[in-house]
Amino acid sequence: MGAATLKVVLCCMFPISLPADTLPRGANWESGEEVSDIPRTFRWGVQRPNLLRYNRVEGFSIGVRAQFRPQSALGPISVTSTARLGLADLKPNLRLDFTRETIQERITFSGFHELTAIDERAGHFNLGNSISALVAGRDDGDYYRRSGASLEWVHPTMEQSSLRIRAFGEYHRPATIETDFTIWGLIKDNLEWRPNIGVDEGWFLGGSLEISSKWGTDPLFPRGGLLVSVEGAAGTAEYARADLLGSLDIPIFSDTRISLEAGIGTSLGDLPRQRLWYLGGPSTLRGVTPRALGGNKFFRVRGEVARSFSFGDVSLFSDGGWAPYSGTLGWDTDGPLFSIGSGLAVLDRLIHLDASWNLGDPGVFTGGRFRFHTYLDTVPF
Repeated sequence: MGAATLKVVLCCMFPISLPADTLPRGANWESGEEVSDIPRTFRWGVQRPNLLRYNRVEGFSIGVRAQFRPQSALGPISVTSTARLGLADLKPNLRLDFTRETIQERITFSGFHELTAIDERAGHFNLGNSISALVAGRDDGDYYRRSGASLEWVHPTMEQSSLRIRAFGEYHRPATIETDFTIWGLIKDNLEWRPNIGVDEGWFLGGSLEISSKWGTDPLFPRGGLLVSVEGAAGTAEYARADLLGSLDIPIFSDTRISLEAGIGTSLGDLPRQRLWYLGGPSTLRGVTPRALGGNKFFRVRGEVARSFSFGDVSLFSDGGWAPYSGTLGWDTDGPLFSIGSGLAVLDRLIHLDASWNLGDPGVFTGGRFRFHTYLDTVPF
């Protein structure tokens, strides 16, 4: 099956909102009768991949989303309401977004009461992690609950660069594991989930700044990117943290390339546990479990040599990372960790299969020295 065929299949499974999907002005939700001049759409469950997910906290979580586009004194705005319910925890998630978007900027005011992941860049609510959790009992995300509001301003550019500023006021609460069902668990007895992260409960008022830049679009020439982010908050705890990530993809032959990635982060103040830096898993450090390392600063590197064949890309890689031990965590490993491995990426690098061996003390990991990762395309930013 080629990449184009897969895209057709996915489009059939999860209908994409095209202009024709939006109800015409004045059309009734069900009958299409003329009732108003406000364009609107309604989606639920399998109609959008991000409205159906599975994780060890919610189990199956099914969402509905309604979007209105009324006129206002500020011009056209988008009002999006999203609600979802996990069948395991039976706790509702609610989110309301007011967005004004132009070619030069996007401003969004949000109110929310929801489950979220400690690493929002890793996409742990996406389709790939949901499939891994449901089928193999491998949930790489760690979750907590938050309630509050935020104001976000995003300035995109045509040069693949963007500036994002966000102010927030949030109350954080812990989330507990509420389900033990996996398909692999029907075959293997005593299959247990990895424990979820502990959370420092309380109010946090603060803001964040994120600048990203990518360059290069031709795969025959070098391509790369940089991401800088800064975040600070006060309230139950006062802290500031910042990190820098960079990636570089260099073709050395027509069918062979070298990919490099590095990241560094630090912090000041009293970081709550949900805002510490964590390493482990396919998005940061392959060969070890998620949160194998964690602390108030980190450094990680990744190198890969890949060659393209007709069936996919075959690679050899090595990952390394370090995050000094934090006394708020339940382990005492603070040395650097390294892993080596080999991988296969198919369907235009959409699906990855990686076999990794960690080179450190296997006692700090769940599953010993060898670890197999299956995931959909993961990019640093």
